[in-house]
Amino acid sequence: MAEKPFLPLAHGKFSYLLISLIVLLLLFPIVSDVFIERVIFDVFLSIVLLSAVYTVSPKKHVFTIALLLSLPTFAGMWSTYFLKNFYVTLVGWSFAVAFFGFIGIIVLSDVLRAEKVTTDTIHAAICVYLLMGVTWALLYSVMEGIRPESFVIAQGQFSSATDYVPHFLYYSFVTLTTLGFGDITPLTPAAKSFSYMEAVTGQIYIAVLIARLVGLHIAYSMKKDSS
Repeated sequence: MAEKPFLPLAHGKFSYLLISLIVLLLLFPIVSDVFIERVIFDVFLSIVLLSAVYTVSPKKHVFTIALLLSLPTFAGMWSTYFLKNFYVTLVGWSFAVAFFGFIGIIVLSDVLRAEKVTTDTIHAAICVYLLMGVTWALLYSVMEGIRPESFVIAQGQFSSATDYVPHFLYYSFVTLTTLGFGDITPLTPAAKSFSYMEAVTGQIYIAVLIARLVGLHIAYSMKKDSS
């Protein structure tokens, strides 16, 4: 018996998450130490959190886990405006890694269970790819926070901890797509390992995803023609 949705969800449930992720990624290049820019970025990151939780809301147990992971992520993000404690921020980033990784796995499972290629399926597949980039970026931020100088940037060192996520979002997607411009370089063995793991994961995902979607489309077309 199919599981009864915990909360009602409109058709095209991945559209909200996809749009919020795209807006967030368009915003991050303008983020600097300017207060208002940071606030705007964090507002849209909060929207991404809410969209992700809403996307997985039909299943009660999944919704509960996502909600529990999102709360400390949200608290850690906004507490930086009131508490000048880097360890609180670091804990928030750690929960963010778990949150976005969890959401990515749930969305990917929906893609793999799909029986035909629809607009929603394509949106979900793109969401997984973008969530991968965001998750790795946050993971790199945690690594740099735990062990400074795990990465080096062309213009020197990071000016402050607020630079971590914007810089690593850029580095993450450059690595995920295997562009590798070289303006941010991993130095420690752990940083190097996670960087090439992301590059390999990104390429495998694209190869498997395309094969999956093409296979679904062919199977659905053949089934439709035979009916």
